[in-house]
Amino acid sequence: MSNRTRSIVRSARVVGLKLLMPSVLFLCAFASLITSANAQDKAEQPQFKNLQVLKDVPPDQLIPAMQFISASLGVECEFCHVRDAFDKDDKQSKGTARRMIQMTLALDTNQFQGERAVTCYTCHRGSAKPVSIPMVESTAAYVSEARSATDSVAQGRSNLPSPDEVVQKYIQAIGGSAAVQNVSSRLESGTVTFGDGPGFPVEIFSKSPFRQAMIVHLPAGDSTTVFDSRNGWSKSPAGLVRDMLRADLEAAKLDADIQFSINLKTTFQELNVIRAEKINEHEAILLFATSSSGPPLELYFDRQTGLLLRQLRFGSSPLGLNPTQIDYSNYKTFDGVQVPLHRVIRRPNRTLDIRLSHVTQNVPVDDAMFARP
Repeated sequence: MSNRTRSIVRSARVVGLKLLMPSVLFLCAFASLITSANAQDKAEQPQFKNLQVLKDVPPDQLIPAMQFISASLGVECEFCHVRDAFDKDDKQSKGTARRMIQMTLALDTNQFQGERAVTCYTCHRGSAKPVSIPMVESTAAYVSEARSATDSVAQGRSNLPSPDEVVQKYIQAIGGSAAVQNVSSRLESGTVTFGDGPGFPVEIFSKSPFRQAMIVHLPAGDSTTVFDSRNGWSKSPAGLVRDMLRADLEAAKLDADIQFSINLKTTFQELNVIRAEKINEHEAILLFATSSSGPPLELYFDRQTGLLLRQLRFGSSPLGLNPTQIDYSNYKTFDGVQVPLHRVIRRPNRTLDIRLSHVTQNVPVDDAMFARP
């Protein structure tokens, strides 16, 4: 292993970067960072070998499936796999995982008409060994786990606003349609921390329509992730370029939409107000934004101010849904538009904290910034 590779690996370990999706752009940047460490020292090998249970799954769905297992059991890759030899069957836990996948797939096929009702998380709940006795404390399931969104829509609807009212209040809170529509580009800079690790400088370049480039300045070099409105990729400090997973492209488009508030009603086929919730001491209205391509996007709006407090979305995998929660706070006005300077991105066992210090809008952004290397 070269000295440069060791430097990259040390940088990744400092911030605790694992192959789990914290948000679309950060997932691609740091998955690439880790896996590229040995890529310069070895000839390119086929990515997946010795597939048995999931051999018919499209290749770009295998990593999301592994992410789902990791989040469901609270473990890392080496719980089942041999380091640098993922195809080996040396660990008993790998054989157990295969049997458990077959069991859950059979249950869903035979008992739930193919619906993804029983998953790894159904029993494991973040533990490598599931328990058979109920715990004293429990956490409520995600609203999206309801069999039908209409089962929980607008309980006590007379006290809740309509979807149009929620969206219009959000647009006005952000700055109004005209101000939002006037924003054609945005440059943001600040720091990002990963869990309890140190902060690293980060720059985010966004340009309408739906283009975004993120650069994290790490000790080993820059980690860059780009979405060009259709495709996405990341480039690690080692120079390795990786395509964004297909499951992440739709979420990447949401991240890159600097006119999200005024595009909300056209981006999603249906909007439903579900109920009132408490979010960080704020009374919030939960809005389901539904499209035909996946589970609903859960949006939590401050009932008093109308600003977006939280976004909860789910990435699909063959085994279950991978949740990503993004909390927004510390809104400040730039050119008549409110921008959240503090964003906390949470995935199971992963937290990223982004604190922006500078925001400029409607400045030139070279299209070359979004060109694939």
